[in-house]
Amino acid sequence: MKLLFSAFLIVLMPFMVSADTDHSKFTQHYKESLFKITENGHFSVEMVLKEKVLQVGKNAINLILHDNKDRDVVGATLTVIPWMPDMGHGVSEQPVIEEKGGGLYKVKNVVISMSGRWELRITVARDATEDTTVFEFKDIKKGKGHHHAMSAPAAGDIDLSVTRLSHKKLFSVTYESLLDPLRINRIHSWKLTVKTADGQPVTGATVTVDGDMPEHGHGLPTQPEVTQEVGQGVYLVEGLKFSMPGWWVMDFHIQKNDQEDTVTFNIQPK
Repeated sequence: MKLLFSAFLIVLMPFMVSADTDHSKFTQHYKESLFKITENGHFSVEMVLKEKVLQVGKNAINLILHDNKDRDVVGATLTVIPWMPDMGHGVSEQPVIEEKGGGLYKVKNVVISMSGRWELRITVARDATEDTTVFEFKDIKKGKGHHHAMSAPAAGDIDLSVTRLSHKKLFSVTYESLLDPLRINRIHSWKLTVKTADGQPVTGATVTVDGDMPEHGHGLPTQPEVTQEVGQGVYLVEGLKFSMPGWWVMDFHIQKNDQEDTVTFNIQPK
């Protein structure tokens, strides 16, 4: 009987250790983050959402990874798959993952194409260890702010102005393409001139760029960025590329001190 009981303990011991690992050896850094232990207890995945929820459209998330000794996971291969289980499909666009160091991974271009129940299926692999977890979002809705329509307006109704006011009317913004005429499959740059609503140059702003093709549900094939301020309120946007002709929408998010706003341009490259 003692031999049988000892054998039972030997068999049970790995499961007892695993259960302890699952519940007591991982640190959650932020109170309002979403936190999961992977299926086999190898990693913890902490998800930090800028707006606290996912919305229809493009999203960006931060993931903090720890191993089962609560150490930062660096150099991992990470995959993130948006999936709509009720419909049995995902999306055509792939999230873009950038390791920032210290176990932090920034995931951009997380596309949610429609309202409803979604999952983010996450796989973490490092060295010979691979494990998965799933974050469920039961009822994703369209955001309250700007959202791109999924069908194009009539050709004559598209506003192709190169100067537009931002959504809250904080900034007047003008773009100038350094590729003229604007062609597909050509990497090029823009100059973006940002002024206040009354015409004063906005210097020292933080400007980020995003673009997509609403009718097709995909974004830019490159990751353009504002690389420098080349004049008083004039910013250089590099790495732009349009992969097909048609209607594109470009968003520029501008932040200057406590003022923050977004301007949208319609583009039709050929």
